[in-house]
Amino acid sequence: MQFEMMSTSQMDWRLRCQTCHTAYDVGPMVRGCPNCATSGKIGLLELVRTSPLNPDGFTKRVGRGLDRWLDFLPIQDKGAFLSLGAGGTALIPSRIIGKRLGIPQLYFKLEQQNPTASFKDRFVAMSANAARSFGFRKIVVSSTGNLAISVAAYAAALEMESMVIVPHGTPPGILAEASFYNARIAVTERDLRFAALEMTAQRPDWFPIGLFLAKPIQNAFGVEGYRTFAYEVVEQLGEAPGAMLFPCARGNGLYGAYKGFLDCKEAGAIAALPRLVATQPEKANSIEVSIARGYNCAVELPPFQSVAKSTSETVSSDNALDAIRASGGVGLSASEGEIQNAASSLAEEGLNVETSSALPVACLPKLSRADGFDRDRPVVCILTAGGQRWMDQTKHTSPRVFEASTIAEFERALDAK
Repeated sequence: MQFEMMSTSQMDWRLRCQTCHTAYDVGPMVRGCPNCATSGKIGLLELVRTSPLNPDGFTKRVGRGLDRWLDFLPIQDKGAFLSLGAGGTALIPSRIIGKRLGIPQLYFKLEQQNPTASFKDRFVAMSANAARSFGFRKIVVSSTGNLAISVAAYAAALEMESMVIVPHGTPPGILAEASFYNARIAVTERDLRFAALEMTAQRPDWFPIGLFLAKPIQNAFGVEGYRTFAYEVVEQLGEAPGAMLFPCARGNGLYGAYKGFLDCKEAGAIAALPRLVATQPEKANSIEVSIARGYNCAVELPPFQSVAKSTSETVSSDNALDAIRASGGVGLSASEGEIQNAASSLAEEGLNVETSSALPVACLPKLSRADGFDRDRPVVCILTAGGQRWMDQTKHTSPRVFEASTIAEFERALDAK
């Protein structure tokens, strides 16, 4: 389904504080709301439209990926925007898992098709381009992997300097890939990463690509790139799915998609929002616990290192929590064994994903048993990243290898059961 909305040239964007609702002109305000700061509070600044979307009709868009939706995104200079082809990823039907679970319209959104093989490219494309449009030539990020690689790649493409701050124990492949893009790499203790980011952000020449969280260092721009999840899925399906499942650490991807579905609804492209489902590892399931306890703010849990490394955070976003409730969604979690089994099931589908990306599939059985689940509506699993740079996830698998010194040995091995 293709829909028409008012272009950004015809609409205004503002930065608005979620706490005190003060609005500001769009700019590199990475330290939160100045008005809240005067009273010692941290106010989270969010990009909002000040003009309504145009609900009239549908029209064909041009381009692909993020480039297809530039008119709907808060981009300062569309002519200079560099996406590297991010977005526009395939949505493919399940051949095996859907049949096993009795979900006839199960789809996988393949975010490993992004330039650096993860959904973070949607976030970083928006962030890095914003930084450059504001005159910055250096960007810094704290990350455990995928975000670091994406920042390094976009910085290189935009002729910017990058620094990635990673914890001890980061896989050597991550460090090598970031180095390939000429990033500077700082390795530190896990709990010192954000302090290092904040210190760097105090320097006027560095733009910090933080997450969309009520923290001392913020980034209002990246989450807007995740609106395109909704635009693409609605266009690919011709309707809204019944449910859409996300692997969640903080939940920025889910919240950005929620904003996109609100756009689609306002434009008349869909009648109702899909149920948004956060999937997390057991013991790192801040969203599930918060919903179960009826909390308005996400609860912080003790540190836990899951095989789903990218989602092993202690606390999630309050915005993700709100989006799940507003869409009638749910938070679910999976055990370590369930996550690994789901990754193996996706391999049967021919898909190699990062272990964290298997979380939606690991949680599908629980969702299918939940109240209100409509198994006749399309169900979309966002597979957030490819598994190539995380191949330590396959250590529990014994390689099927045989050696042959002669053609006769090869033939005997070939015929063996």
